[in-house]
Amino acid sequence: MSWLVLFLAHPASAADVTDMAPGLGVLGTLRYAGSSLDGHLVESGEVVSGRKVQRHDLDVGLEFAPAPGVALTLDLALTPSLTYTYADSRAMIVEPEDGSGSYLAGEAIAQPVEIRAGGLTGFWVGAAFAPFSETYAKGQQSSWRIDAALRPPSAGRNLWTTVDAKRGTAPGGLGLRVGGAFSVDRGVGNPWLQAVYQSEGRVAIDVVDENGNEWAKELAVKPASTLLTRFGVAIEGWEDPDLGASFDVDLYLGGQYRTWEDVASGVYLPNVLEGARSIPVTSGDSLAGIAGIALDAAVNEYVQIRAGSEFTYRTPYTLEHVYDVQTSADTWQIGWFFQVQGMGSFKPD
Repeated sequence: MSWLVLFLAHPASAADVTDMAPGLGVLGTLRYAGSSLDGHLVESGEVVSGRKVQRHDLDVGLEFAPAPGVALTLDLALTPSLTYTYADSRAMIVEPEDGSGSYLAGEAIAQPVEIRAGGLTGFWVGAAFAPFSETYAKGQQSSWRIDAALRPPSAGRNLWTTVDAKRGTAPGGLGLRVGGAFSVDRGVGNPWLQAVYQSEGRVAIDVVDENGNEWAKELAVKPASTLLTRFGVAIEGWEDPDLGASFDVDLYLGGQYRTWEDVASGVYLPNVLEGARSIPVTSGDSLAGIAGIALDAAVNEYVQIRAGSEFTYRTPYTLEHVYDVQTSADTWQIGWFFQVQGMGSFKPD
């Protein structure tokens, strides 16, 4: 008998976007992803601060299929480190004419302003369904996968407030994620398409900064929702059918729309005025273009390793509506990731 269980967040190669755990089996994933965003803050066409966002994520996913084409999914998302750094920033002063805040006449601040966060981003519980599959039905000409999952709210520990002077990374509200994926096995080149929509709910929080100052009670925030689409092709480089081993190069493009959001002041901008910290501030919507490359290596029919890099460019947008400050047009992000995926079946041989 074979009782293989490999507990090794979401696959992304041509076959993987539609892969599912085998009937009466499991599929597990361990994924690390890092990113570094570089740019500036601009007011009235003048650079008023540097801006750098560095992030490290660790996702653990487990999928159990009681029958072919149907699965229950669990995903644990951790962010050990998230840092916003504002170098060469200026002090914000009150404009005498209208009482608004501005960096233009403020003095330069010698030390970079840093906002650090880390912890549990969320725990997702969901289900997946494969209405068509080249794996389960050899006569099928394509594979589809549909996902839906929920993440409980985290009003106590999130990005917008602190607990014991430490800031979390969770968005705060109830999360809903739905996605669909499509792939076709064409041998040498396997095209794929994926779309994921993630909705973030509204939540009321008490806003406390790192110094213990409480700026607001029951402040209503609503983080941004996102729509991500990606399409690409996995080019087969080498395959050994006897071992179940292979090596592919995956090239892909994509885009993301990020909605406006209502958040607490002082995270997306440094040195903000005290007067606006008691109200939710609105951050504008934006579009992003994505280009990526990944290398996929199947060790055997049970274990697959994936590593790659991704470049993202996002359009400029206003960070807090009470201030005339936007992200710069030269803002870009480079990301990298490493993933190990394993699957196995509880069925006897």
